[in-house]
Amino acid sequence: MTNIRQAIQHGRKLLADKAHNPQQEASLLLFHAIDKTKEFLIAHSDEQLSSTSFQRYQAYLARRIKGEPIAYIQQQKEFWSLPLKVFPGILIPRPETELIIEATLELLTNKDQANILDLGTGSGCIALALAKEKPNTRITACDNSPTCVEIAIANAKNLAINNVNFIISDWFKAITNNNFNIIISNPPYIAIDDEDIEHKVQQYEPESALFSDNQGLEDLLHIIEHAPNYLSAGGSLLVEHGYQQGSDVRTQFIRCGYNDVHTLQDIQQHERVTQGTIAK
Repeated sequence: MTNIRQAIQHGRKLLADKAHNPQQEASLLLFHAIDKTKEFLIAHSDEQLSSTSFQRYQAYLARRIKGEPIAYIQQQKEFWSLPLKVFPGILIPRPETELIIEATLELLTNKDQANILDLGTGSGCIALALAKEKPNTRITACDNSPTCVEIAIANAKNLAINNVNFIISDWFKAITNNNFNIIISNPPYIAIDDEDIEHKVQQYEPESALFSDNQGLEDLLHIIEHAPNYLSAGGSLLVEHGYQQGSDVRTQFIRCGYNDVHTLQDIQQHERVTQGTIAK
């Protein structure tokens, strides 16, 4: 028999050269395997595991050793303090994407109501975070993947968020409203031949949510060009992009007639989110 403390030690050793924080990941996989909280593991470290629970834990460890993202193993990822369901085929939300939430909330300072469009919603992370912070906003969130839209709807239901309308749309194709105050997007922006992309990311996460033609700029350029047709006077567009794409993205914003074009840096001081406003 193995107790909780021994199981974590076992997992830490197996993950020693496979994870950034083997202790933390072993704990995460264990409390998922036994369906308990992190606090339970700490308070009951001497509790014996059933053979079924230990076998399940071993299976999770084997998947992680092969490189599968821990979010897919747990089928959950926290974003903006919201627990979101994620599965293979759905992009795992990244911490740096929270910058676009912060920038949008800054635009909504002293504004309880707004009409917002989220392009390429994936798990629904951006739309749901904004909807939670601003429950009086009306948000339309779209994705060209029916699976993503299905999971995003499930996430909204689990979080009891009801001010987001999720629809299937390839960017703007199914969007009929042309009076949005804010359009936001975290589109694919990795170049197809990018050699710096982590193998485990390329192996497990959906290519359609990662890669774009034209050195990763194709979808960004499309969104920037067409967004003015769907923005109200004085409306703003915010897009996330790669850290080396800021100059090209700003150039496209300016070419398409946006004002007050500027780029925000993420916590690593990388250019990450560019925004601009359509003239009134």
